[in-house]
Amino acid sequence: MKAKVQDFFKQNFIPICFALCAIAVEMVAVFVTTGRVRVRQPWLFLTLVATLAVVQCLFHTQKGQYAFSVVVLSVQTVANLVFVVLYDMTGSIFDFSMFNLRNDAMAILESIPLNFTYVSVSGVILSAFITFGRELDHGKPRRITKRAFWATVLCLCLCLGWHCGIMWKAVKSIRDQDLANKYLYGENSEGYGEMGLMGNFLAEIFGGIGHHVEMGDPEEISDFIYEEVAPQSPMFGQAEGYNTVTVLCESLEWFAFLQDEELYPYGHTASEEVLRQLYPNFYRLMGSSYVLNNFHAREKTDISESLSLMGSYPLYYYANYSYPENHIANSLPNVLDLLYGVESYSYHNGTETFYNRNKYLTQAMGFKDFISSEDMEDMGMVNHIPLGERNLDSQMIEACKEEMFPTDRRFNTYITTITLHGQYAHRDNLQPYYDKLDKYGLLPLSQDGTDPEADAFRYYAAAAMEVDKAIGVLLDYLEETGLMENTLLVLFSDHSAYYQSMSNYVKDIYPQADPTNISQMYRVPAFVRVGNMEKAVYVDKFTCTADLLPTILDLLGIRYYENIYYGSSAFEAEESILYSRAYNVFITDKIYFTTLTNVIWADDAVDDAYLEEISRRAETLLEKVTYINRIFAGDYFTGSYLREYEQRMLALNTRA
Repeated sequence: MKAKVQDFFKQNFIPICFALCAIAVEMVAVFVTTGRVRVRQPWLFLTLVATLAVVQCLFHTQKGQYAFSVVVLSVQTVANLVFVVLYDMTGSIFDFSMFNLRNDAMAILESIPLNFTYVSVSGVILSAFITFGRELDHGKPRRITKRAFWATVLCLCLCLGWHCGIMWKAVKSIRDQDLANKYLYGENSEGYGEMGLMGNFLAEIFGGIGHHVEMGDPEEISDFIYEEVAPQSPMFGQAEGYNTVTVLCESLEWFAFLQDEELYPYGHTASEEVLRQLYPNFYRLMGSSYVLNNFHAREKTDISESLSLMGSYPLYYYANYSYPENHIANSLPNVLDLLYGVESYSYHNGTETFYNRNKYLTQAMGFKDFISSEDMEDMGMVNHIPLGERNLDSQMIEACKEEMFPTDRRFNTYITTITLHGQYAHRDNLQPYYDKLDKYGLLPLSQDGTDPEADAFRYYAAAAMEVDKAIGVLLDYLEETGLMENTLLVLFSDHSAYYQSMSNYVKDIYPQADPTNISQMYRVPAFVRVGNMEKAVYVDKFTCTADLLPTILDLLGIRYYENIYYGSSAFEAEESILYSRAYNVFITDKIYFTTLTNVIWADDAVDDAYLEEISRRAETLLEKVTYINRIFAGDYFTGSYLREYEQRMLALNTRA
């Protein structure tokens, strides 16, 4: 018996080594993305590896086993590298809907940030397998008896059956519509800690292909939508009849212009007096706005943009690709058009088709037009994108300000910036800002790039100076034309500066090693300025991106049905909870969790009463998400249901 076992391992040395190497490569990829080597549900990946290893036992030569193993391990290594790079660039794991982004994915990158740890370690594993595998006697035929053949076939069938069963369970979990059971009370781990990289990929591919959300009974949706009218905050109507300007500032962080040794230990070291010279307009806003001092965001730009425009977002699909022709009746442009006949325009100094904005914003969101970098060239803006740099936001606003802020009609203008978008490297068009930093002796380059994080912060700080200039152009024009006195201005950051782990570095927060105070990673700037405010008012209530549109509607004096908006006005007592569709986590300023059974971090102040409150908020939010999924899937706001919504909104906002 011992001899037979030894003979089996000798003949199948390659598939055994293949399985061990495949597991090792996967664990390295899991480690660099999660900081751990533990996967909560590794079975989908392990059954795949087992199946591929057993298949090799049917090969008649070790040469065939070796060639097969090298090909599979190479594919796995490269595929995992793609997922690791995606995670390093965006902080998000792969999901099926990302196939919609394939044409946009590389359009904004200056270079691909390869993960050194993964590349080096997985490269060593693959190279070792290739090297040692060559030393075997590949020419010698393998002895496969009839009994061994059928035993192997039986093992293969068992592996395939087990794999398919686990696959079906994983796919069923993805399709599960009981969101509270799945996302709030389940046992999910964050990111790739749940199923690993390849396991997640397989589940998403098969789950995405077969996933389909049904609208169901539209009357039930109507009952839900019109169940509750949002309460009026003490600030209700303070900006009634005002123009509206919303500015999404790409990757803006508080540490871009503030010095705080405790919160941002590797940020600015200059005094506030110096920083006011470098960033006068950020300080201008800080001194004359409602400062949402506890605002958090953790989504990609397209989702943050959509959340601020319609106050909700479907869970399983990218709305701008899957639903570009839906009518989103509750979006700000459509509501303002319905109630007041206001025309809305969106401006972005990126390419026209990026994130499908040219279709989605005009067809679904209700903008009269979307003006992109191609259009802005004709208006006088220098377009740097073909040169591999970022366009300058100050040039965009300078070129378009008369169209953005007309003096002869009420307007709603949405501006999405680009200058602060990573990666953070030298850009020729930001040279004047590098010179200014050098003039003050701030953020010098390291010798021969020996401190890449500090160098990246220098480039980030210079880009923030350019955005500050853009804000100055905007504020100056509104004040010079007298528009400021009747304009509501909202400026917010779409997400943290995750490129090159900028936020981790400056804040010295590395959740993989220590998740303490992880919510601080996603606390970013947001300002609300109502007319000619002269003093700052700090709003310390927890707010997030989903709260922006309810806040705007509240200030404009517009009544609305709260069940189709995920958040609430920043001036209401009710606090929201942030659920990140891209990252599958719940966040407040006091807690961060994937499910209530997997709390990553909780503040010392969190007690049973707070957890009960968080559970209530999360359940309410997930119920809304379920209905929003159905509304988008069936394009609910058409025909009689659109007319019903419009009639109800008009009646709700008719003053007696």
